[in-house]
Amino acid sequence: MSATVSTLNTMIEAIAGVVGKEQVITDPAILKRYASDTSLMTPRMPDMVVKVKNTSQVQGVVKIANENNYPVVPRSSGTGTYGTGIPAEGGMVLDLSGMKRIPRTDTRNRWVLIEPGVTFGELRDELAKHGMQPLNPLLPRKDKSVITSVLEREPVLTAKTECDEPIRTMEIVWGTGELFRTGAMAVDTMPAEEIPDKTKSDLCSVGGPGIDWWRLMTGCQGTFGIVTIMNVKIFHQPLMQKVIFLPFNSLEDAVMPFYTIQRREIGHECFVLNAYNLAAILAEKETDIPELVAKLPACCIVLNLWGGQFFPEDRIAYEDKAVAEIADQFKCSITQGLAGVPEASERLQSMLTSPWPGDVYWKERQMGGCLDIVFESGMDKIPIYWNLFRNLAGISGLSTSNLGFYIQPRQRARVCHVEFNIPCDPQSGSIEKIKSFHRSASEAVMNAGAFFYRPYYDWADMIYARSGYTYETIKKLKKIIDPNRTLNPGRINL
Repeated sequence: MSATVSTLNTMIEAIAGVVGKEQVITDPAILKRYASDTSLMTPRMPDMVVKVKNTSQVQGVVKIANENNYPVVPRSSGTGTYGTGIPAEGGMVLDLSGMKRIPRTDTRNRWVLIEPGVTFGELRDELAKHGMQPLNPLLPRKDKSVITSVLEREPVLTAKTECDEPIRTMEIVWGTGELFRTGAMAVDTMPAEEIPDKTKSDLCSVGGPGIDWWRLMTGCQGTFGIVTIMNVKIFHQPLMQKVIFLPFNSLEDAVMPFYTIQRREIGHECFVLNAYNLAAILAEKETDIPELVAKLPACCIVLNLWGGQFFPEDRIAYEDKAVAEIADQFKCSITQGLAGVPEASERLQSMLTSPWPGDVYWKERQMGGCLDIVFESGMDKIPIYWNLFRNLAGISGLSTSNLGFYIQPRQRARVCHVEFNIPCDPQSGSIEKIKSFHRSASEAVMNAGAFFYRPYYDWADMIYARSGYTYETIKKLKKIIDPNRTLNPGRINL
């Protein structure tokens, strides 16, 4: 336990006074569910789970914990991929999943206010009422918190520069229980949804005096503050769209066509998948995946030609012509169907703005689990890293046919988000061997020049050992904002 029994009981009584006795959970059977998530990280039981409904309750609970030097781990869903919602040093899991308000949608300025319990499925349904759509990452889990995804820096599927950073402004509870608002949301303490009407602020400005506080919050794994409300960018639903594929025999062959598509600003959603990941997404049944992998091209650029709100037919025709010119230039083909999946275009089109529909997540369909290596790179360097990764997998005795990659251009391919995926069986006796390979391959790719921008898994040790004064600055900020290490201690080496 993270506190003595007497201290723990005293805190439970105080916290119950804030949220209600029934919202403080100490039942071991329920605590066990909060000891792990969808990652393969080592489980750890919390002492208690506290469910909150609003910002005032979050502040009250955090103040009590801070006064008692007691760890608080914020968690808004149980679908964390990196283990950041597991209490590394014990303590309390603060369950934000009940905070589900979507109090305001601004179609003119293209943003929506959401609380941390709002999932991708819930946001999609709400925005559809306004003719809008969320800016999704690639097929998120249907019960994943939108705010969690944004704070974890999951890239959105569109390559458009104006959509790249989804956060506009937010409300934060620091580790002391104090309330803070960023950018234009800081103009008043009234409910955020009332600010546009009563202060003439549109909540669009992310800046403000001093540092970019919203950048501090992304990737920090809840070690600095708890986001209780955020407005994020959204987009209009298109009047027309058309998904096409550009297949290639190797990743190297896709590099220049990919760059040319992005330079000409063609398409709305755009990404690159290899045969394994395409099969994991498109196969009707899990058992069909190996057979489908053998039929699909080694690599595909997936491009959604997007009609938008004005002159959609003209826009689609223009983009069709542009892609045809690029395909002719690089002697590659364009298709709407794929071998083994003739209806691939229609199926993917319906999935682009929706969470993954299945009960078993697409990355886990064949093996039951998956480990990811996530970094950023220029597209021209990615084939080098992929070949290095595959070679190391072969040396380690892993099947290279079951490895996946996903490449997402950001800001029209100024840089790309890259994932190398390692499907694995969490119950297998070889899981520790696979975890060891995951660490060694991550370090090898990092040493080869890839930029790791998320300090998850064992990467924090590797990243901060190479980051000069950055880590010392982060520790100083933590000491100022959360002097008692109340929030998620043990993460990112804090």
